[in-house]
Amino acid sequence: MTSFYNSKIRTIQIEHSSMCNAACPQCLREWWGGDYSRINQTFIPTEFYETRIPQHVYDNLEKIDFCGDVGDPCTGPNFIEVCRVVKNRNPNIQLSIATNGGMRSPEWWAELASVLGPNDHVIFGIDGLEDTNWIYRVNVRWNKLIDNVTSFISAGGNAWWQFVSFAHNEHQIDQAKILSEKLGFKNFFTIYNNRFAVEELFKKGPSFGGDGKQLQPPKAEQEISFILREDRLPKDPYEWAKEAEKGCIKCQAQEQNEAYIDAEGHLLPCCYIAGAKFTLNPDDPDGYYELWTNYGGEHINLNSNSWDEILSGNFYQQLEERWTKTFATGRLLVCSGTCGGNQVQFTEYKNKKK
Repeated sequence: MTSFYNSKIRTIQIEHSSMCNAACPQCLREWWGGDYSRINQTFIPTEFYETRIPQHVYDNLEKIDFCGDVGDPCTGPNFIEVCRVVKNRNPNIQLSIATNGGMRSPEWWAELASVLGPNDHVIFGIDGLEDTNWIYRVNVRWNKLIDNVTSFISAGGNAWWQFVSFAHNEHQIDQAKILSEKLGFKNFFTIYNNRFAVEELFKKGPSFGGDGKQLQPPKAEQEISFILREDRLPKDPYEWAKEAEKGCIKCQAQEQNEAYIDAEGHLLPCCYIAGAKFTLNPDDPDGYYELWTNYGGEHINLNSNSWDEILSGNFYQQLEERWTKTFATGRLLVCSGTCGGNQVQFTEYKNKKK
């Protein structure tokens, strides 16, 4: 039985925490209207980074992205210590941290800056100015956010500003960029998210922001990380599934040697497959429920299995075998939708930030 990856893993995305201080309306976390019972709200203990990720993995890593499907890494009470552990295991690993920036104290952010190196960065998700950021970043207080950002930058931290563009904030992009430069951000970029397409596909919308108004996509054409293929959004996801069987799945995680660890310790190829476990349904027309039930779960949890055992085990073997099957025989909707090729994908990447 061979390993899933073609060579050594270069990047790991880690959902250090499944907790969050915010309630962003289009986040997977909010799909159930404030009911978080599907989410085990936890964080990865420091010992996990010391004992469950082997040294040979650290030795070959180029980057760790601290991000996640349902949580913010900085809500983990041990996050700074975790960054220290990773740096001790391999000081050459680049750390990228995605956060809304609305938690902790200025002193905490200054300490984080002191731990990170010159090649590391924190991506602050700030979607507007004082009068608009709270519309999407629900529960994030502007003054606290700016105090934290200022402290982090003043302590030498490398800060990036990520601006998700909506109809309610797109007029502020130029102002926000000017403010980012004034505050000392090293990078500023806008993105156009695909959540409106996901909502339409799975009948989850519309979403309403902190002002109670319905969220709308931006009208202007901005610098974007990906665009929606509106022509591929059918009225019913199962209708799209029939077309998706025609696509040739080329797994981006496999080709780019990337992995994903969720807050419970599961080792997965990507955040998309990780996110799909929150909507497990035996009545779905694909093979994910059977794959997770028989081969996923604790079988791929690093707290109870070794790294090498998981990657050479049944879950990854089964996953790869299903790429050439039909949905009736086990193909995964999530793999077709994200890595099914231009024939069936409902997003296309443009100007993707690295």
